[in-house]
Amino acid sequence: MIGFKAESFNVKTTAIWEEDKKGRFVTTEWKEPIKFSCPPIFGGTSLPSPEDLFLASVATCTLTTILHICDRLHTKPESLSVTTSATFEFDKKSNDFTAATINCDINIYGEKFLLERACELIPKYCVIGKSIKPTIKYEVIINPTP
Repeated sequence: MIGFKAESFNVKTTAIWEEDKKGRFVTTEWKEPIKFSCPPIFGGTSLPSPEDLFLASVATCTLTTILHICDRLHTKPESLSVTTSATFEFDKKSNDFTAATINCDINIYGEKFLLERACELIPKYCVIGKSIKPTIKYEVIINPTP
């Protein structure tokens, strides 16, 4: 990442089954258990599913990447939101559900010129986006400051 000096960092997540189709996970930095379940379509509850958490990782990585790049460009968005979505379709070859594409909608307010530069760099620096199989389609809406 731009200006980042570390050569590596470690992240560890432990998922623990609790009951029925529910569980919890704990991560390296977040010691409080976070509850999850399989999607309701497969008998889960209204807790976040692994698919929700997967898309959340793309959204949060995209958002923090934009903020990091903006720091390097000496600008700051007035507001920023990232929404991710995907359709998981049944693949007869693998006999499982997969997502071919993730839609990543970025809505950002601020200084248009620098924010455009920052958003152009997302695919290059977003660690999660570069690490996953589905293609990410970025749609950026920059609302310039009046």
